[in-house]
Amino acid sequence: MKKRNRLTICLVAGVLILAVSATAAFGSINGYSRYKEALKALALKTDNFTSHATISMTYDGKEVTKVVGDYMMDGTNSAAHSKVWSEGEEQERYETYLNGMSTSFNVNDRYYYQYEYVAGNSSNLLGVDSDDEMMNRFVNFTEIAADTVMGELKNNFVQVGNENGSTLYQVEIAKNQVPSLVNAGLSLFAYGMSRDNRMDGSVLYEDYGASVLSYYEKTTGETLSKEFKDAYINGGTESWHESNQELINKVDEVNADNWEEPYYKVLSDKGNTGIVYVKTDGSYAYYPDYDAYIEANPSESSTDFDNYVGQDMSLETVLCKFGVDDAGKLTSNNLQMTFHTTDKKGGNHTLVIAVDTAFSAYGSTTIQPLDVGDREKRD
Repeated sequence: MKKRNRLTICLVAGVLILAVSATAAFGSINGYSRYKEALKALALKTDNFTSHATISMTYDGKEVTKVVGDYMMDGTNSAAHSKVWSEGEEQERYETYLNGMSTSFNVNDRYYYQYEYVAGNSSNLLGVDSDDEMMNRFVNFTEIAADTVMGELKNNFVQVGNENGSTLYQVEIAKNQVPSLVNAGLSLFAYGMSRDNRMDGSVLYEDYGASVLSYYEKTTGETLSKEFKDAYINGGTESWHESNQELINKVDEVNADNWEEPYYKVLSDKGNTGIVYVKTDGSYAYYPDYDAYIEANPSESSTDFDNYVGQDMSLETVLCKFGVDDAGKLTSNNLQMTFHTTDKKGGNHTLVIAVDTAFSAYGSTTIQPLDVGDREKRD
């Protein structure tokens, strides 16, 4: 099974939401209000800007992942570029939505993808209707929740200066200042991830496409060429499909005989518990639980955020620096959070997440067509 890159999503959608709520809660009424209103404006009222972000995660002093990305928005048009480093691997991707056409490619791929899309009517970063009653009520709830947390904390917001037309602020939160509500939420989050991501009762594959072709070769006695295998697994151009349609149909027909049934039979015989891990050559191994599976195949867990969160988690310290210009627009937002985590064996670990963002070109950003180079179009 190929490595799963779920880190970025989990970082932004899970832990950061809880920690940022604590960060925003510290500050004078003026500073807190400016920060809150700038975030709301960026998310709900801004449709033209350029941003650059760097996200990194360090576990026990070792950087385990890093993401560097650029995002530009101009109304319903947008462009994104990202580089992801994780466990010695690098992935780089470009994607553009321009005038009803989506174009994208991975840098190491010889293909690019392109299709028409219907642009929405939203005119903000979140892509929601500002008149939507559910969204308005959600925003109101979020504000009240943040204000409630702030009311329980002393103000330790510091204005640290001015730079390039922006007022800069800094907030530091020590371990004994973290609200108990935040740590209770993080503990619940960690425990929930440890339970929900066990994949118990599953059939997993080292490489599903390679297993399909291996079954075909064993069944028919026919040896497929490396070129055909690569194209079948990774996708081919329209011309490749046209040239190889007969063989593609034969492979599909053979594998239509439910070749996966023996693996699910093993799982059924075990009471539909545990994990059956299918190797590329069609052989398999059975593991009674997720932990046994990961112990035997450690590379499969290297990009799973839940393995770093552990079974318990608490926020230790926060350092936040951000800038707001005279128009109330967010120009920078740099956040470093240190967490204490506990693994399933009771071991203690330190997890550090750093997010550095910069925002610019409000009202002057334009989206250009994506240059795909000499790549071939793949449907």
